[in-house]
Amino acid sequence: MTDLPEPFENISLLPKNECFGCSACVDICPADCIEMTNDLEGFYYPQVDNSLCIDCGACIEVCPGFNDVKREDHLQQPIFYGGYILNEPIRLQSSSGGVFTLVAEHTLALGGVVYGAIYDFTEMKVTHARAATKKELALMRGSKYVQSDSTGMFLKVKKDLQAGIPVLVTGTPCQIAGLYQFLGKEYNNLTTCDLVCHGVPSPGLFTTHFSAIEDRHKSPITGINFRTKARGWGNFLNFFIEIETDTKKQLTYAPLDAYYAVFLSNLALRPVCYQCKYATTHRDADLTLGDFWGVNKELPELFDGKGTSLISANTQKGEALLQQLQPKTTLTPVENLRHIPPNMKRPTPRPKGRSKFFERIHLRNWKRHQIKAHLIAIYTIVKTKLANGFHKIIGGGD
Repeated sequence: MTDLPEPFENISLLPKNECFGCSACVDICPADCIEMTNDLEGFYYPQVDNSLCIDCGACIEVCPGFNDVKREDHLQQPIFYGGYILNEPIRLQSSSGGVFTLVAEHTLALGGVVYGAIYDFTEMKVTHARAATKKELALMRGSKYVQSDSTGMFLKVKKDLQAGIPVLVTGTPCQIAGLYQFLGKEYNNLTTCDLVCHGVPSPGLFTTHFSAIEDRHKSPITGINFRTKARGWGNFLNFFIEIETDTKKQLTYAPLDAYYAVFLSNLALRPVCYQCKYATTHRDADLTLGDFWGVNKELPELFDGKGTSLISANTQKGEALLQQLQPKTTLTPVENLRHIPPNMKRPTPRPKGRSKFFERIHLRNWKRHQIKAHLIAIYTIVKTKLANGFHKIIGGGD
């Protein structure tokens, strides 16, 4: 826990490079004096109206930057599994093995609801939403390489939990940590799932880039797929971005899209991501999902080029849930996992050019500086030798 200056006032005391942007502070504030606003790099940060602040300290108490989650049923060591859903169409629509859908549909079958990230193309951003049907759930499928807006989610989750509804919440590790801090206690009807997170790029950059694509095509974007399997799975050469507008669908090799190239270069990640305390195998969520890179060597029988998930059971609840899902998946224990995802061992390294990147590209004038940003990103990728291992830097998701 970060040492607090005395006397403390509110979340504005948290150093900017320690803020995860989860928005738990917004939802907990009894005075409604905190809102999330975008800084010049396009990231969400809490802004406090001190004229309304009652100095209660609630925002500090729920902040994952100030605090660490303590859960009672953590396993001493995570239990790793490899596998994929047996439903072939769902698997092909998923980024890796489709296990997220399996867990989510299990929750829906119990009469529950699922909270996860979806695209909001009206405002061109990613936001956390509530799903009570398989149709709504389908929107949460697939990796979304941008920080989601989770404002309001914590209040809705708590309301459902208090009503006795089974709830599954999926998100980045810091969002899950913020949720547990917000709730303040364990709920038997809550299951959580986080992702092997590479780091979150700027929402402002996402909005600016894809709005520019809409302008270029003179047609609204109706779908984005950062991890399409149109060319297969399991090789970095197969990482394509698929963009669908009202008039056409295009498939672009990842490094040839400026936004994706900037993501791969690590130049546009949130500052706290480079020192993320959740980049470890000790997770707060019941389950952790990611791509099973190296499955061809660890469990070759699970590798067929269609996507395989790596699942980490972190709590007794998570382990018990996986056992219930066995009949619908190829779930296989992995003993002595050799290929632990890099972001479960350490945060993404901060490139030397990160501090000046946004100054050089001028985010608010993206159309003019997009080519410059793209070239900087490609240069950074090559310079850091990431071209030989793109599969190691994709955080995954299902």
